[in-house]
Amino acid sequence: MITGASGFLGSLVAAALLADQHRRIVLPVRSGAQANCLLRLRIALLDRGVHDADLEALLGLAEILELPARHSLQEMSSWACSHDIEDIVHCAGCVDYFDTKQLHLANVEFTGSLLNVAKAWKIKRFWYLSSAYCSGYRSGTIPEALHPDPDAADEPTEYTRTKRLAEWRVAESGIPFVIVRPSVIIGDSRTGEYRGKNYGLYQMWRAIEGLLCREYYPVWYTVAPPIPVNFVHQDAFQNAFLAIYRDLPGDSIIHVVANAEKSPTMRDLCWMWAHVYCPAEIHTYPEVDNVPLRSIPVRQRRFLELASKNFEIATRTWNFSTDNLRSLCARGLYFPDATLTTITRCQQRYIEGSVRIQEHMKNYCSRSNCKPRLVECVP
Repeated sequence: MITGASGFLGSLVAAALLADQHRRIVLPVRSGAQANCLLRLRIALLDRGVHDADLEALLGLAEILELPARHSLQEMSSWACSHDIEDIVHCAGCVDYFDTKQLHLANVEFTGSLLNVAKAWKIKRFWYLSSAYCSGYRSGTIPEALHPDPDAADEPTEYTRTKRLAEWRVAESGIPFVIVRPSVIIGDSRTGEYRGKNYGLYQMWRAIEGLLCREYYPVWYTVAPPIPVNFVHQDAFQNAFLAIYRDLPGDSIIHVVANAEKSPTMRDLCWMWAHVYCPAEIHTYPEVDNVPLRSIPVRQRRFLELASKNFEIATRTWNFSTDNLRSLCARGLYFPDATLTTITRCQQRYIEGSVRIQEHMKNYCSRSNCKPRLVECVP
Protein backbone atom coordinates (compact mmCIF):
# COMPACT_ATOMS: atom_id res chain seq x y z
CA MET A 1 0.00 0.00 0.00
CA ILE A 2 1.35 3.41 -1.02
CA THR A 3 -0.04 6.61 0.46
CA GLY A 4 0.37 9.93 -1.35
CA ALA A 5 0.38 8.39 -4.83
CA SER A 6 -1.61 11.34 -6.18
CA GLY A 7 1.40 13.53 -5.31
CA PHE A 8 4.78 13.88 -6.99
CA LEU A 9 7.03 11.59 -4.94
CA GLY A 10 4.31 9.04 -4.23
CA SER A 11 3.65 8.64 -7.96
CA LEU A 12 7.39 8.18 -8.60
CA VAL A 13 7.57 5.43 -5.97
CA ALA A 14 4.44 3.72 -7.31
CA ALA A 15 5.71 3.83 -10.90
CA ALA A 16 9.10 2.43 -9.89
CA LEU A 17 7.57 -0.50 -7.99
CA LEU A 18 5.24 -1.28 -10.89
CA ALA A 19 7.76 -0.90 -13.71
CA ASP A 20 10.78 -2.54 -12.08
CA GLN A 21 9.30 -4.93 -9.51
CA HIS A 22 5.87 -5.69 -11.02
CA ARG A 23 4.47 -5.42 -7.50
CA ARG A 24 0.71 -5.38 -6.99
CA ILE A 25 -0.01 -2.06 -5.28
CA VAL A 26 -2.96 -0.39 -3.60
CA LEU A 27 -3.25 3.40 -3.63
CA PRO A 28 -5.64 4.97 -1.11
CA VAL A 29 -6.25 8.64 -2.04
CA ARG A 30 -8.55 11.42 -0.90
CA SER A 31 -12.09 11.63 -2.21
CA GLY A 32 -12.14 13.08 -5.70
CA ALA A 33 -8.43 12.43 -6.35
CA GLN A 34 -8.76 9.00 -7.98
CA ALA A 35 -8.72 10.25 -11.58
CA ASN A 36 -5.74 12.52 -10.93
CA CYS A 37 -3.88 9.66 -9.23
CA LEU A 38 -4.40 7.37 -12.22
CA LEU A 39 -3.24 10.10 -14.63
CA ARG A 40 -0.14 10.82 -12.55
CA LEU A 41 0.71 7.13 -12.38
CA ARG A 42 0.28 6.72 -16.14
CA ILE A 43 2.59 9.69 -16.84
CA ALA A 44 5.16 8.51 -14.27
CA LEU A 45 5.27 5.08 -15.93
CA LEU A 46 5.85 6.66 -19.34
CA ASP A 47 8.58 8.88 -17.87
CA ARG A 48 10.13 5.73 -16.39
CA GLY A 49 10.45 4.34 -19.92
CA VAL A 50 7.51 1.93 -19.97
CA HIS A 51 6.33 1.19 -23.52
CA ASP A 52 2.74 1.92 -24.49
CA ALA A 53 2.16 -1.78 -25.15
CA ASP A 54 3.01 -2.64 -21.52
CA LEU A 55 1.24 0.29 -19.89
CA GLU A 56 -2.24 -1.17 -19.37
CA ALA A 57 -0.91 -4.44 -17.96
CA LEU A 58 1.11 -2.57 -15.34
CA LEU A 59 -1.78 -0.23 -14.51
CA GLY A 60 -3.85 -3.37 -13.97
CA LEU A 61 -1.60 -4.18 -11.00
CA ALA A 62 -2.68 -0.95 -9.26
CA GLU A 63 -5.92 -0.55 -7.32
CA ILE A 64 -7.01 2.98 -6.40
CA LEU A 65 -9.30 3.37 -3.40
CA GLU A 66 -10.86 6.27 -1.53
CA LEU A 67 -9.04 7.00 1.71
CA PRO A 68 -11.37 7.34 4.73
CA ALA A 69 -11.00 10.18 7.21
CA ARG A 70 -7.86 10.11 9.34
CA HIS A 71 -9.73 8.98 12.46
CA SER A 72 -11.57 6.25 10.51
CA LEU A 73 -8.70 4.26 9.06
CA GLN A 74 -9.99 1.22 10.91
CA GLU A 75 -12.70 1.07 8.21
CA MET A 76 -10.01 -0.27 5.89
CA SER A 77 -9.17 -3.23 8.12
CA SER A 78 -11.41 -5.85 6.53
CA TRP A 79 -10.30 -4.75 3.10
CA ALA A 80 -6.61 -4.82 4.14
CA CYS A 81 -6.91 -8.36 5.50
CA SER A 82 -8.57 -9.58 2.30
CA HIS A 83 -5.79 -8.03 0.21
CA ASP A 84 -2.98 -9.43 2.39
CA ILE A 85 -1.07 -6.14 2.59
CA GLU A 86 2.62 -6.80 3.35
CA ASP A 87 4.26 -3.37 3.18
CA ILE A 88 3.13 0.22 3.63
CA VAL A 89 5.07 2.93 1.82
CA HIS A 90 4.01 6.22 3.43
CA CYS A 91 4.63 9.11 1.03
CA ALA A 92 1.65 11.32 1.95
CA GLY A 93 2.18 14.55 3.83
CA CYS A 94 1.99 18.33 3.88
CA VAL A 95 4.88 20.48 2.62
CA ASP A 96 3.44 23.94 3.31
CA TYR A 97 6.07 25.63 5.49
CA PHE A 98 3.60 28.03 7.08
CA ASP A 99 0.42 25.99 7.69
CA THR A 100 1.35 24.73 11.15
CA LYS A 101 -1.98 23.05 11.86
CA GLN A 102 -2.06 21.09 8.61
CA LEU A 103 1.61 20.14 8.94
CA HIS A 104 0.93 18.48 12.30
CA LEU A 105 -2.31 16.84 11.15
CA ALA A 106 -0.85 15.43 7.94
CA ASN A 107 2.75 14.69 8.91
CA VAL A 108 2.46 13.67 12.56
CA GLU A 109 -1.10 12.71 13.44
CA PHE A 110 -1.92 10.90 10.18
CA THR A 111 1.37 9.00 10.38
CA GLY A 112 0.47 7.94 13.93
CA SER A 113 -3.00 6.77 12.84
CA LEU A 114 -1.52 4.82 9.94
CA LEU A 115 0.98 3.13 12.25
CA ASN A 116 -1.84 2.07 14.59
CA VAL A 117 -3.73 0.26 11.84
CA ALA A 118 -0.47 -1.12 10.41
CA LYS A 119 0.18 -2.90 13.69
CA ALA A 120 -3.30 -4.38 13.62
CA TRP A 121 -2.74 -5.53 10.04
CA LYS A 122 0.59 -7.15 11.03
CA ILE A 123 2.51 -5.24 8.35
CA LYS A 124 5.96 -6.71 7.63
CA ARG A 125 7.64 -3.35 6.99
CA PHE A 126 6.75 0.36 7.11
CA TRP A 127 8.57 2.68 4.70
CA TYR A 128 8.49 6.35 5.59
CA LEU A 129 9.43 9.15 3.21
CA SER A 130 10.96 11.89 5.36
CA SER A 131 13.32 14.81 4.63
CA ALA A 132 17.10 15.10 4.71
CA TYR A 133 16.69 18.47 6.44
CA CYS A 134 14.73 17.21 9.45
CA SER A 135 17.93 17.35 11.54
CA GLY A 136 17.82 21.14 11.64
CA TYR A 137 20.96 23.19 11.16
CA ARG A 138 23.98 21.30 12.47
CA SER A 139 27.68 22.06 12.20
CA GLY A 140 28.96 18.48 12.21
CA THR A 141 28.13 15.36 10.25
CA ILE A 142 24.40 14.60 10.13
CA PRO A 143 24.06 10.87 10.97
CA GLU A 144 21.68 8.33 9.52
CA ALA A 145 19.95 8.09 12.88
CA LEU A 146 17.02 9.67 14.71
CA HIS A 147 17.64 13.32 15.57
CA PRO A 148 17.07 15.18 18.83
CA ASP A 149 15.34 18.54 18.67
CA PRO A 150 17.75 21.33 17.71
CA ASP A 151 17.73 24.75 19.35
CA ALA A 152 14.76 26.83 18.23
CA ALA A 153 17.01 29.09 16.15
CA ASP A 154 18.36 26.04 14.29
CA GLU A 155 14.96 24.73 13.14
CA PRO A 156 14.61 25.56 9.42
CA THR A 157 10.80 25.29 9.26
CA GLU A 158 7.82 23.72 11.00
CA TYR A 159 7.82 21.24 8.14
CA THR A 160 11.25 19.87 9.13
CA ARG A 161 10.10 19.66 12.75
CA THR A 162 6.99 17.63 11.91
CA LYS A 163 9.02 15.26 9.75
CA ARG A 164 11.38 14.65 12.68
CA LEU A 165 8.45 14.03 15.05
CA ALA A 166 6.92 11.58 12.59
CA GLU A 167 10.22 9.69 12.33
CA TRP A 168 10.19 9.12 16.08
CA ARG A 169 6.64 7.73 15.90
CA VAL A 170 7.69 5.36 13.13
CA ALA A 171 10.75 4.16 15.04
CA GLU A 172 8.82 3.69 18.29
CA SER A 173 5.91 1.80 16.68
CA GLY A 174 7.47 -1.65 16.98
CA ILE A 175 7.01 -2.27 13.24
CA PRO A 176 10.17 -2.96 11.20
CA PHE A 177 10.80 0.28 9.33
CA VAL A 178 12.95 2.06 6.77
CA ILE A 179 13.14 5.86 6.84
CA VAL A 180 14.14 7.45 3.52
CA ARG A 181 15.44 11.02 3.69
CA PRO A 182 15.71 12.65 0.25
CA SER A 183 16.99 16.17 -0.27
CA VAL A 184 15.36 18.38 -2.94
CA ILE A 185 14.02 16.35 -5.88
CA ILE A 186 14.25 17.96 -9.32
CA GLY A 187 13.53 16.85 -12.90
CA ASP A 188 14.77 13.81 -14.79
CA SER A 189 18.54 13.80 -15.38
CA ARG A 190 18.09 12.63 -18.98
CA THR A 191 15.20 14.77 -20.20
CA GLY A 192 14.83 17.55 -17.64
CA GLU A 193 11.11 16.68 -17.33
CA TYR A 194 9.53 17.61 -13.99
CA ARG A 195 5.95 16.87 -12.87
CA GLY A 196 5.97 18.25 -9.32
CA LYS A 197 4.78 21.53 -7.85
CA ASN A 198 6.83 24.71 -7.84
CA TYR A 199 8.92 24.01 -4.74
CA GLY A 200 12.64 24.54 -4.17
CA LEU A 201 14.49 25.19 -7.41
CA TYR A 202 11.23 25.47 -9.33
CA GLN A 203 9.92 28.10 -6.95
CA MET A 204 13.02 30.12 -7.82
CA TRP A 205 12.40 29.76 -11.54
CA ARG A 206 8.71 30.58 -11.11
CA ALA A 207 9.65 33.73 -9.20
CA ILE A 208 12.14 34.74 -11.89
CA GLU A 209 9.41 34.20 -14.45
CA GLY A 210 6.66 35.99 -12.54
CA LEU A 211 8.65 38.84 -10.99
CA LEU A 212 12.02 39.49 -12.60
CA CYS A 213 10.86 38.93 -16.17
CA ARG A 214 8.06 41.47 -15.71
CA GLU A 215 10.32 44.41 -14.92
CA TYR A 216 13.90 44.54 -16.17
CA TYR A 217 16.78 46.32 -14.43
CA PRO A 218 20.36 46.10 -15.67
CA VAL A 219 21.63 45.44 -12.12
CA TRP A 220 20.48 42.21 -10.48
CA TYR A 221 20.72 41.85 -6.68
CA THR A 222 20.76 38.25 -5.48
CA VAL A 223 22.17 35.71 -3.00
CA ALA A 224 24.92 33.53 -4.45
CA PRO A 225 27.68 32.30 -2.15
CA PRO A 226 30.02 29.58 -3.47
CA ILE A 227 28.30 26.84 -1.43
CA PRO A 228 27.20 23.51 -3.01
CA VAL A 229 23.47 22.98 -3.42
CA ASN A 230 21.88 19.59 -2.78
CA PHE A 231 19.59 18.40 -5.57
CA VAL A 232 18.62 14.85 -6.54
CA HIS A 233 17.13 13.98 -9.93
CA GLN A 234 13.81 12.15 -9.88
CA ASP A 235 15.20 9.15 -11.78
CA ALA A 236 18.09 8.95 -9.28
CA PHE A 237 15.54 9.00 -6.45
CA GLN A 238 13.55 6.19 -8.06
CA ASN A 239 16.67 4.08 -8.61
CA ALA A 240 17.70 4.65 -5.00
CA PHE A 241 14.28 3.74 -3.66
CA LEU A 242 14.28 0.45 -5.57
CA ALA A 243 17.76 -0.41 -4.27
CA ILE A 244 16.63 0.46 -0.73
CA TYR A 245 13.50 -1.65 -1.18
CA ARG A 246 15.52 -4.67 -2.30
CA ASP A 247 18.66 -4.49 -0.20
CA LEU A 248 18.43 -2.26 2.88
CA PRO A 249 17.73 -4.16 6.12
CA GLY A 250 14.92 -3.28 8.49
CA ASP A 251 15.16 -0.48 11.06
CA SER A 252 17.41 1.55 8.76
CA ILE A 253 17.63 5.25 7.93
CA ILE A 254 19.16 6.46 4.67
CA HIS A 255 20.03 9.86 3.23
CA VAL A 256 19.26 10.08 -0.49
CA VAL A 257 21.31 13.18 -1.19
CA ALA A 258 23.79 14.65 -3.65
CA ASN A 259 27.56 14.31 -3.67
CA ALA A 260 28.77 17.76 -2.60
CA GLU A 261 31.98 17.35 -4.61
CA LYS A 262 29.99 17.07 -7.84
CA SER A 263 27.22 19.54 -7.03
CA PRO A 264 27.11 23.04 -8.48
CA THR A 265 27.24 25.97 -6.07
CA MET A 266 24.77 28.80 -5.57
CA ARG A 267 27.25 30.95 -7.51
CA ASP A 268 27.11 28.49 -10.43
CA LEU A 269 23.31 28.63 -10.40
CA CYS A 270 23.51 32.42 -10.34
CA TRP A 271 25.40 32.41 -13.64
CA MET A 272 22.88 29.92 -15.00
CA TRP A 273 19.96 32.16 -14.01
CA ALA A 274 21.78 35.20 -15.40
CA HIS A 275 21.46 33.55 -18.81
CA VAL A 276 17.69 33.99 -18.36
CA TYR A 277 17.50 37.44 -16.76
CA CYS A 278 20.36 38.89 -18.85
CA PRO A 279 21.62 41.65 -16.49
CA ALA A 280 24.58 43.86 -17.20
CA GLU A 281 25.78 43.56 -13.61
CA ILE A 282 25.16 41.15 -10.72
CA HIS A 283 25.53 42.12 -7.06
CA THR A 284 25.78 38.95 -4.98
CA TYR A 285 25.43 38.63 -1.20
CA PRO A 286 26.06 35.74 1.23
CA GLU A 287 22.53 35.90 2.75
CA VAL A 288 19.21 37.64 2.16
CA ASP A 289 19.71 39.64 5.37
CA ASN A 290 22.82 41.21 3.82
CA VAL A 291 20.94 42.65 0.83
CA PRO A 292 19.88 46.33 1.11
CA LEU A 293 16.27 45.39 0.39
CA ARG A 294 14.84 48.91 0.77
CA SER A 295 17.09 50.35 -1.92
CA ILE A 296 16.74 47.72 -4.67
CA PRO A 297 13.99 47.40 -7.33
CA VAL A 298 10.64 46.36 -5.88
CA ARG A 299 10.23 43.14 -7.83
CA GLN A 300 13.76 42.03 -7.00
CA ARG A 301 13.01 42.66 -3.33
CA ARG A 302 9.83 40.58 -3.58
CA PHE A 303 11.75 37.80 -5.28
CA LEU A 304 14.27 37.67 -2.43
CA GLU A 305 11.56 37.83 0.22
CA LEU A 306 9.57 35.05 -1.45
CA ALA A 307 12.59 32.79 -1.75
CA SER A 308 14.23 33.77 1.55
CA LYS A 309 13.62 30.43 3.30
CA ASN A 310 14.91 28.46 0.31
CA PHE A 311 17.99 30.69 0.20
CA GLU A 312 18.50 30.20 3.95
CA ILE A 313 18.44 26.41 3.61
CA ALA A 314 20.46 26.30 0.38
CA THR A 315 23.26 28.53 1.66
CA ARG A 316 23.95 26.33 4.68
CA THR A 317 26.61 23.63 4.55
CA TRP A 318 24.96 20.23 5.02
CA ASN A 319 27.32 17.36 5.86
CA PHE A 320 25.11 14.32 5.44
CA SER A 321 26.37 10.86 6.31
CA THR A 322 25.88 8.69 3.21
CA ASP A 323 27.19 5.31 4.32
CA ASN A 324 24.04 3.46 3.24
CA LEU A 325 23.82 5.20 -0.12
CA ARG A 326 27.48 4.56 -0.88
CA SER A 327 27.04 0.91 0.07
CA LEU A 328 24.13 0.57 -2.36
CA CYS A 329 26.13 2.28 -5.11
CA ALA A 330 28.98 -0.17 -4.50
CA ARG A 331 26.46 -2.98 -5.07
CA GLY A 332 25.34 -1.61 -8.43
CA LEU A 333 22.94 1.28 -7.76
CA TYR A 334 23.04 3.76 -10.66
CA PHE A 335 22.63 7.18 -9.05
CA PRO A 336 23.13 9.96 -11.64
CA ASP A 337 24.55 13.10 -10.05
CA ALA A 338 22.85 16.48 -10.32
CA THR A 339 25.54 18.50 -12.06
CA LEU A 340 25.54 21.93 -13.65
CA THR A 341 24.93 20.24 -17.01
CA THR A 342 21.92 18.21 -15.87
CA ILE A 343 20.39 21.10 -13.90
CA THR A 344 20.81 23.35 -16.95
CA ARG A 345 18.85 20.70 -18.87
CA CYS A 346 16.03 21.01 -16.31
CA GLN A 347 16.10 24.80 -16.57
CA GLN A 348 15.95 24.65 -20.36
CA ARG A 349 12.88 22.41 -20.12
CA TYR A 350 11.27 25.01 -17.85
CA ILE A 351 12.12 27.82 -20.29
CA GLU A 352 10.56 25.86 -23.16
CA GLY A 353 7.27 25.92 -21.27
CA SER A 354 7.32 29.65 -20.47
CA VAL A 355 6.31 32.18 -23.12
CA ARG A 356 7.13 35.03 -20.74
CA ILE A 357 10.74 33.92 -20.19
CA GLN A 358 11.23 33.36 -23.90
CA GLU A 359 9.92 36.84 -24.65
CA HIS A 360 12.14 38.37 -21.97
CA MET A 361 15.23 36.64 -23.32
CA LYS A 362 14.34 37.72 -26.86
CA ASN A 363 14.09 41.35 -25.72
CA TYR A 364 17.20 41.53 -23.53
CA CYS A 365 19.63 38.68 -24.19
CA SER A 366 19.94 39.57 -27.87
CA ARG A 367 21.22 43.06 -27.04
CA SER A 368 24.59 41.96 -25.77
CA ASN A 369 26.67 38.81 -25.77
CA CYS A 370 28.88 40.12 -22.98
CA LYS A 371 29.03 38.22 -19.70
CA PRO A 372 27.58 40.28 -16.81
CA ARG A 373 29.98 42.00 -14.44
CA LEU A 374 29.99 40.32 -11.00
CA VAL A 375 30.18 42.48 -7.89
CA GLU A 376 30.62 40.43 -4.73
CA CYS A 377 29.16 42.36 -1.80
CA VAL A 378 30.48 41.37 1.61
CA PRO A 379 28.74 42.67 4.77
